[in-house]
Parts: sequence; C-alpha cells; structure tokens
Amino acid sequence: MLEVLDKIAPGVYSTSTLLYGAEVKFYSMRLKLTNNLETEVKNLFAAGDGAGITRGIIHAAVSGVVAAREILKRIGK
Repeated sequence: MLEVLDKIAPGVYSTSTLLYGAEVKFYSMRLKLTNNLETEVKNLFAAGDGAGITRGIIHAAVSGVVAAREILKRIGK
C-alpha cells in the first residue's frame, strides 16, 4: 500500500518515513439500539468498534454477526 501511495504522495515509501496512527474511541457516546443493534433509524444497524459499541476485536466481530443475522432474517435468507 505504501508503494502505491508513494506515487500519489512521494516520500511516503521512504526508509526515513515514520508512520504513526492514533486510535481514538468515544465510549461515552452511546447510541440507542435494539437487541439486534438497530438504531432509531429503521434498518440502520450499528456494529463494530467504529460504532462505539464494542471494546475489542472479538466483540466487534460478534456485533457484526448479530446485525447480519437480523438483516438476513428480514430479507428472508
């Protein structure tokens, strides 16, 4: 990825480049969700770390499964 990005932003794929990524999570902000992780907006589900409802990769994965099962149930699969 860095090699390709270097074509757009020369210097990114350099031996002297320091990459740093900050992880920011907002646990104090809570969405109102059903047991199936549906928001107050019909058919809009919140799952994973990005939604701020989980605190780890395992819980994030499980929340995706919970939401997916409900979606599949609704579309008759």
